[in-house]
Amino acid sequence: MIGALRRPGVRLALLGAGAYLVFLVANLPAAWLGSALERSSGGALALGEPRGTVWKGSGVLALRSGGAYRGLADIEWRCNPLSVFAGRLNIALSGAGRETQMRASVNLGAGKGTLSDLEANVPAAVAESALPAAAFAKPEGQLRVKADSVEWGAASVRGAATVEWIDAGLSGLQAPRLGDYRLQIAASGDRAELRLSTLRGDLRLTAGGEWRAAQPRTIQLRGTAQASAERRDLEPFLRTIGVMSIGTSQPFAWTVPIGGIAG
Repeated sequence: MIGALRRPGVRLALLGAGAYLVFLVANLPAAWLGSALERSSGGALALGEPRGTVWKGSGVLALRSGGAYRGLADIEWRCNPLSVFAGRLNIALSGAGRETQMRASVNLGAGKGTLSDLEANVPAAVAESALPAAAFAKPEGQLRVKADSVEWGAASVRGAATVEWIDAGLSGLQAPRLGDYRLQIAASGDRAELRLSTLRGDLRLTAGGEWRAAQPRTIQLRGTAQASAERRDLEPFLRTIGVMSIGTSQPFAWTVPIGGIAG
């Protein structure tokens, strides 16, 4: 065997095979990255119109909504080829759309992934993909999302994130111009602690609760709501959350089923 490897023809064949393998790896199409993204996100995210290679390319980041995908932003990425030897893909990405800005570092592995240094500004309507109740309420405004590091697996999430809902409104519940709100999320395993506070607005909301990954997946919040006495237009919305009077602080409790991303 060793003698055979010393033959010039064999050495050239091995060298050629090695060079071809390097060529294939260096030119892995961007669509391969799209497949990895879809698998690691459980089908919640997809990459449309992929161009370039796994290591450097562009495409359209899309979010699953029902049985279809909704384009969020045109994105570009760069990937460290050396990360493949550890069985993962380390990707730096940035993106922009008509109402979307984002940047993050993504680490994808078999059935799990990590988001680092995430900053995103997206339309509040994207929540309709994750929450059936949001699809009915038709949220308006912008969501600002920040996270230092979030890791997800088959049925668990670990890390912390902050979501701010700016110029919040719910057109499906005839509740425009609610205000600005902040949701703080601290996840560990199959549960995440939630803290909701009001930054500005005629509807003051304060609540705490949790998200559970176990079936049935739900978000639960308990707290108080108080609408300005002048905002009689908020009465239909307040009744849907169990608040029956305007101008005074009232308790409420929400249990919201999760579909789409989490489902």
